[in-house]
Parts: sequence; structure tokens; C-alpha cells
Amino acid sequence: MASRISYLLVLAVWIGALWIGLDFATRPKPVPTAVPTTEVDWADFFAANILPNLPVADEFDTPLRPPDGAGAVITLPFLEEGHLGEDWTTAPGDAALGEPVYSLSDGWVSVAWDSSGFGKVVFICYRLADGRYPPFVEVMYAQLQEIDVAAGQFVKRGQKIGTVGNANGTYKAHLHWEVRQTVGLGLGAGFDSRRDGWLGPSEFLQAHRGDRFKQPLLPRVLTKEQRDGWGTDY
Repeated sequence: MASRISYLLVLAVWIGALWIGLDFATRPKPVPTAVPTTEVDWADFFAANILPNLPVADEFDTPLRPPDGAGAVITLPFLEEGHLGEDWTTAPGDAALGEPVYSLSDGWVSVAWDSSGFGKVVFICYRLADGRYPPFVEVMYAQLQEIDVAAGQFVKRGQKIGTVGNANGTYKAHLHWEVRQTVGLGLGAGFDSRRDGWLGPSEFLQAHRGDRFKQPLLPRVLTKEQRDGWGTDY
């Protein structure tokens, strides 16, 4: 079983590299060795081979200031002007640069990548308990300054996976994060008029926090008038 899981992880990392490469088709990529030559549908492969081996995530914490996000603020909410994620930070300007970012729950790193537009990016897949919907999610943590995990690695709830960044000065420091109910959607643009496949991050957290937490999440949402000088995707 251990050798089979190791093989699947190696194959998954390779497929993940191909998947993320769809967003960077113009970049030269090394030619992998000892990999299948037939096309593999990543979503089908994930559901059949990776998902059954993932730990069940039955409790979720916030990505900044866990477990409840005390002291964090939401500078751009889900769906506002087509925003497909949420922007979180803890201080105006670049004062939050280097703030630790944590895994929401026990999961598996599908992608760890240094992109151009989103800074450093980590994707983590989380398997929910049987009977929960959706059965799994893939969470995108973007605009990172540093990455502390690697593709194919298992992580625990509250484990530090990186730090808040600013995409090399493109934005003020913040974490852009998205919750997807499918895999293989690529980096995306962060904004779209459609939300098919995306879930509201705060709503998802509140619904899946576990029995330990009954109180609401603590990050407050800044109004448009309050956002001047704070980090967002603009």
C-alpha cells in the first residue's frame, strides 16, 4: 500500500505540474522522465486515486490568525465586482508582509508554484467527511511571499504553509484565497462574472468549522471607504 501511495503521489505531482502549466504555456518546461505518455484527466484521476487516500478534514480554522481570525480584516469580499475569492490582511500598506499563512485543515498539497501575477501560490486539497457537500475542496492560497510546503506533501490544520506577500510590489500585502469545489481549474484570473465551481471562503469556513466553534468568524469586512491603503487585488 505504501509503495502504491508513493507512486500515486509522484504521478499526481507530475499531473499537477501539467495542470498549472496551462496558465504558463509560454514558459519552457523540463521534459519529465518515466511518466505515462497517454493523456490523463486530472479531475478523474484525483477522484479515483488521490481523494480516497486523503485524511478527512472535519475541522477548519482561518488562514490568518487561526483559529478564528482575530485581528484580520477582509479587504475585498467574495463576489464583489466578480471577485472569486477573498482578500485578507492584518494591517494597512505592507505592514502585514511576512504574516504567517496557515493550512485551513488536514490536507494534501497539490501545487506549490511561483507565478507571475499571483506571486507564490499554494493549492491544498481537503477531503470532507462522508455525507458532507461538497465531498472535497481545493483551496488556493495566493500572493504569498514565501512557501513552506511542497507539492505532494500532507499538511495538518494550523500548519504554517507560507507568508503574506505583495506579488513583488504589485499590490499591498494581503492573502488572496479561493475555495473551489473541483480540481484542475488552474490559477484563473481572480475575477469573473460567473462563479461556477467557486464557494464563498468565509461561508465555507463557518459551515465547516467543527463542533469546537459555535461563534461567528472574527475578521471584519472593510467598506469601500475604509479600504484606502489596505492590500487588495486592485
